[in-house]
Amino acid sequence: MKVVVIGAGLSGLTSAAFMAKAGHDVAVYEQNGFIGGVASLISKNGYSWEQGPLLLGDMLPGESVYQLLKRLGITLQVWQEERGIVLPDYDMWHPDDYQGPYWRKERLKSLFPDESEGIDAYYDFYDNMTALMRIALEKPSIAQKVRLIRTFSKVKKYKDMNAQELMDTFFKSPKIKALFTGILADVCVKPSEFMALGVPMFNIETAFEKRIPLCENGKKIRNGYVYVKGSVNKIATELARVIEAFNGKIYTNETVTKINVGPNGVTGVNLSGNKTAEADIIIASGGANELFRDLLGENHLDNEYKNILSAFKPMDSVFMVHLGVDTNPLKYQKTALCYYYGSYDIEGAIDRIRNGIYHEGKDGFLIYVPSIANPEMAPDGHYAVTIYTVAPDTLKTGSWETLKDEYADKLIGLASERIPSLKDHINEKVIVTPIDFRRLTHLHKSAFGGLVPLWGVKNPPHKTPVKNLYFVGQQSENMGGVGAVMLGAEITANLALKENRKERRK
Repeated sequence: MKVVVIGAGLSGLTSAAFMAKAGHDVAVYEQNGFIGGVASLISKNGYSWEQGPLLLGDMLPGESVYQLLKRLGITLQVWQEERGIVLPDYDMWHPDDYQGPYWRKERLKSLFPDESEGIDAYYDFYDNMTALMRIALEKPSIAQKVRLIRTFSKVKKYKDMNAQELMDTFFKSPKIKALFTGILADVCVKPSEFMALGVPMFNIETAFEKRIPLCENGKKIRNGYVYVKGSVNKIATELARVIEAFNGKIYTNETVTKINVGPNGVTGVNLSGNKTAEADIIIASGGANELFRDLLGENHLDNEYKNILSAFKPMDSVFMVHLGVDTNPLKYQKTALCYYYGSYDIEGAIDRIRNGIYHEGKDGFLIYVPSIANPEMAPDGHYAVTIYTVAPDTLKTGSWETLKDEYADKLIGLASERIPSLKDHINEKVIVTPIDFRRLTHLHKSAFGGLVPLWGVKNPPHKTPVKNLYFVGQQSENMGGVGAVMLGAEITANLALKENRKERRK
């Protein structure tokens, strides 16, 4: 069976690897001259920087992405780590001496003694939600179902709340509320638009303290966070190795210009240069509008799918400044990654971005040092550093091309307040704007990170109205994130294989 996969990002490569492993004739077509998409690297004069993913979850033994890779015969080396958070009036760096899994809880109570009751209530909610997640992953049984029902009953009263209402239930101070909802700015969603039960998923305590045990009494009860040895691009190169080992082909600098459909479903694709490729199954990644409106044509969609395409919301973008420096940032920043918040007003910050108003780093930014986990990403004695902020895809006033140097200088200035003299130790600089991300991902809107996780909005399903056409990636129903797009791609490949077997039995 001939399978065409459109796009060689992590979702496309994962789909292709499982289809090739199942024995099918797989061809992957990628518009860029390299694979990986936002998991690819930028390199210059001995420095390399990651373009997207930072600290990754679900990649330690027994966790979902680790198990997925294992099914493909891939085992990656990883480095378990954590991140820090610095707010305008206080920080949340872990203590030098390990103080247990609830050090953040105790630190908050010392900073905000009048909020102690609400802090205890939040962490009871957190414990119940993380227990619920663990139970949901267990093998289905009557006992498992009973535990699910019993545990859910403890959080049921919050199920119809949004994240802002949840915070208002527990806390009075916006300074605590922002600690738990600030990360939502990463995915361009307002706390008032995000479901309350999802808040703990964005605030897993092991992301802030790597010394928290992941197992108790020989049983895995927590997930950790890691960097990939060799950078996140190693995931893409290993997936490509599997595809080629099973005789699949990856073609770079090849643009799919049209998806061809016959009476019985997809028949193949047109490629640039007046070329064509036949296909029994097509798995497409990338942008939903770009796929369904530009490559396929809405006339092939039913009304339900058209309505989904009208309702879903791609994220906005990011503005990145990559630096090569000759000073060690970890003299001033405890870990390779730290979020620096400049505002407690998360709702207003997202509003401004959606209206094309860039905050110039004043609402917040992060500093990431990828060469700490992967020293080969910088020359000896030097460091690769990335500073970035969430930003509008399109500016209300001015353009990214004309303003990028000014904005880069401002961002470097803010970072230099955290890492003194950083701006005096720069050897290389690469500025990446939302326009660059549009080019990298071939999207009309760069939508860095996928879709806004709006409560109650259905996103484009993996199974499309066109027979044997499937959709994966950060703008599909899994919405984004390394683990989510890879797991969604495996689910989609299995669905395609299952439906093909059914057809062949008829």
